[in-house]
Amino acid sequence: MASSSEISLVIKNIKRVLTDEEIKEIASSCKGLRSINTREEETRGKYVANYKKFYGVYKRTIKAVEELTDDLKNSFPGTKTQVRELVILGLRTKQQDLGVTKYLLNPVKYSFIKTIVNWINSPSALKIKSTYQPRTKGKKDTEIKKQDVNPESGNQSVTKIVPKSKTKPEPKLKIIPDKPEMNVVIIDKKSLKDTWKISFTIENYTSYPMQNLEIRIYDEKDDSIHVSSVSGDLIEVANGIIYIRFIPASMTGESYTAKFVFTASEVENIQDGLTFSIKQDYPAKTKIVTTIFDF
Repeated sequence: MASSSEISLVIKNIKRVLTDEEIKEIASSCKGLRSINTREEETRGKYVANYKKFYGVYKRTIKAVEELTDDLKNSFPGTKTQVRELVILGLRTKQQDLGVTKYLLNPVKYSFIKTIVNWINSPSALKIKSTYQPRTKGKKDTEIKKQDVNPESGNQSVTKIVPKSKTKPEPKLKIIPDKPEMNVVIIDKKSLKDTWKISFTIENYTSYPMQNLEIRIYDEKDDSIHVSSVSGDLIEVANGIIYIRFIPASMTGESYTAKFVFTASEVENIQDGLTFSIKQDYPAKTKIVTTIFDF
């Protein structure tokens, strides 16, 4: 949680890069801002066409945020990504100080803005198709990855490609070295009254946002765990399965970390083992990919 003194320092510097009217204009440009609709097979070209009129505002916003991030990165502890998020929070606070109550800036909207500007600036990127797979039984994944997690470091070592089974996919085929594109970290696991409360993060190592993640949780016996509630940005639960619509990409070469929480019944057998099966749209390869994380 940012302190009031940190926010005050950011706001003090904001006036160097943006006028009050420009700060208000950022909020206006965020009305209706959303991720690309892969369910309706919306093309990237059609998607960015909705926001081309705000191209100048978005470019100015990115320039201001990145300039302040570079200027203030030595004034605060933490990573550059964390400093950037503090700058965005400062801009949001300044919007509120100016009487803006709707369409306030946040890290997710900033990621949308950066994606839109990148796609407009790179016509070749507009040709890449973002794919969507309906959430129905009987569909086969194009590819399944198994990430072996080192309990001490939390880092994955290899990727194993295997066909999907009805339960947790078990790696049996060839091993292919691969640089992981995401990581899952369990922050906390608590038994509270009649429920388990699990806090976790997903780290996006890629340069593009992750879209339409479907997460199934399994216990140490590979039995499916029914998730009852969730919290976090753009996350929901249905029929015991977690769905995350969007995880932003980092604005630098670092990873972007998103934090979430889910609860499940205390009777679930997760004390000594837990598995995440994460299925996601993979626009860069026009595939649906499932990645398995064992803890």
